[in-house]
Amino acid sequence: MGERGTGRRISAVRALHTHLSTPSGAPQLYDLAADWEDDEVPEREVLPEPIAGHGYLIDAASRLMSENAARALTTWAEELHAVGSCLVITGSPRDWRGDSRFEIGAVRPDAVQVARNHLAHAGSHAQAGWLQTDVQRAATRGLLRQSVPDRTVGILSDLITRTVSPGDATAIAGRLRNIDPGRLARAAEHKERPADSPEYQQGLRELRRIREEVLLWTNFLEEKLAGSGTRGPDRMMLLAAAYLEGAPLELCIKAATAFGSRDEALARRYREGRSPRRRLADVGVDTADDTAAFHSRPGFALSAIRTDWHHWADEREETRDWLACITAPDGIAKDWAEQIGSRLLDLSITAVESPFFPILDTWTATSPDEQRLRIVTTLITRAAETEELARAAHKQLLDWATKGHPHRRLVVAQACSGRYGMRWPHMAFVRLRHILALDDEAARIAAGALSTHAAASTDGLQRVVDTVETWFERYPTHLAGPRAFLALTDPTHSVLDTVMSAAQAAPAIRDFLINGWMQTLRQPDVRDHAHQILLGWARAAHEGRLNRTTTFGILTDVRNAHTPLDAMSRFLYGSPDQDDKALIEARFALANLRACNHTQCSEPHCPLKEAVGPLPDTSTAGGTGESPS
Repeated sequence: MGERGTGRRISAVRALHTHLSTPSGAPQLYDLAADWEDDEVPEREVLPEPIAGHGYLIDAASRLMSENAARALTTWAEELHAVGSCLVITGSPRDWRGDSRFEIGAVRPDAVQVARNHLAHAGSHAQAGWLQTDVQRAATRGLLRQSVPDRTVGILSDLITRTVSPGDATAIAGRLRNIDPGRLARAAEHKERPADSPEYQQGLRELRRIREEVLLWTNFLEEKLAGSGTRGPDRMMLLAAAYLEGAPLELCIKAATAFGSRDEALARRYREGRSPRRRLADVGVDTADDTAAFHSRPGFALSAIRTDWHHWADEREETRDWLACITAPDGIAKDWAEQIGSRLLDLSITAVESPFFPILDTWTATSPDEQRLRIVTTLITRAAETEELARAAHKQLLDWATKGHPHRRLVVAQACSGRYGMRWPHMAFVRLRHILALDDEAARIAAGALSTHAAASTDGLQRVVDTVETWFERYPTHLAGPRAFLALTDPTHSVLDTVMSAAQAAPAIRDFLINGWMQTLRQPDVRDHAHQILLGWARAAHEGRLNRTTTFGILTDVRNAHTPLDAMSRFLYGSPDQDDKALIEARFALANLRACNHTQCSEPHCPLKEAVGPLPDTSTAGGTGESPS
């Protein structure tokens, strides 16, 4: 257990590997998604069976770990331990609510050593030497000292401080790998010249630039965005270019002028003094090809966004409003919404007062088109896959699913039918249950998602069947169960072939179909849909696509269970010796069908064939009262 940045995950993986490794081979390690709601307990049936040599890792930081959930996982861990398997749960001290005896505190490793190890493992030994703090030791090769010491060894020894997290140290090391050793060597050589020489100044500038590049231009941005001479137009020019990197300069300039009030006085500030292009160049934007670029400063854009959000806390609301304005359906940067959303997601990983979810709320509330809904779906799925935003993303999807907003319901349905549903099927099904409460496009997507999941594998079919059965049991008046059942039994979808084949081999699936029909036929809101599915079954059996014996056997059991075998049953279904004219007439009336005199019936024993004249008007008995056709 430890705070973010203490290296808890890599420590957990190493612990699993060390504990389970044997001379016969390395263990198999699995990352388990915490696929349960905050108030739920992971069921034993969904947890893997204990197998020797298998290790499992669960990130508790992505879900709320209740006491009951902690106890259930502890019990499962004991089963794993008994067969030579293992479970490790990572999270902060606040995330674990189980037995404190199992807690092991994560100790933050030396950030400099983490970076050097990362570089050495990647084969970048020269860059690892730049971070070396003991220069004398680094200059030694075996028992002999180099005749000419390497000037670059230890030259960046103060680049990473002890307070840097292991993750950030690894990221810095990754950027160090992109620095050409020859470039740093030339800068180091120039720095050894006399202090008053041009070469010395050139070396200092190049070293400073390398440090800025590796540290994502922190000092430069502090000066441009937080210094005493910071000008509002300059700041907005940089911010617009950072969010719209790659866009035409004209678009960035228009976006910058849209910030805040649109009165004439503010607009005049952008027309006075330096030109907008000069302003962009002065704040670090490459403007040579008429697009906002940062080729000379890799990583500059996101670093600028983070620095601005951190320093200008009193304008965060205005910044959100500005982003919502320029990305509105009629906004000047509407075509750049996906990139802006992606940068807001990256910003929100560490930002206070995260702007990411409020912007998604705005985008889904303003009549978005299909493209915008696709963007929101992609972004919120990415957020759920991001440790720092996972809890908020799961909660947001659940909140949207329970509300009646049509666009947000579509986002939830699309997310649950995509990567989100594949990674967290249980949580996706919970959200789909809420979506299926209404009859709209989102519900149709949700039904399709369940069908697709069931058709994908045997385990998927069983998971969906168990879920729908649970819905029937726990929510008998809710429409999610019937609508999901009708999606699984729709003859126009290939999943029905899978279900019917399983029903022939597994009595439990057959029982599910019988019970599902009984529950569904009780719901008047799906009566027409159920009738169409029944007709589809009849046609499929007639055409040979469904096994007749299985199909009509199931429907016979449904009929027998759905209709009591009493006088009314005999009245409706009849028997060979009781099909007289009056009874058939009554059935026509009860079925609300057009009356027929049967004078053209080819059956020689038809009880109505000898009828004289037309049948009486059946409208008073519930028929249509129409004349014979």
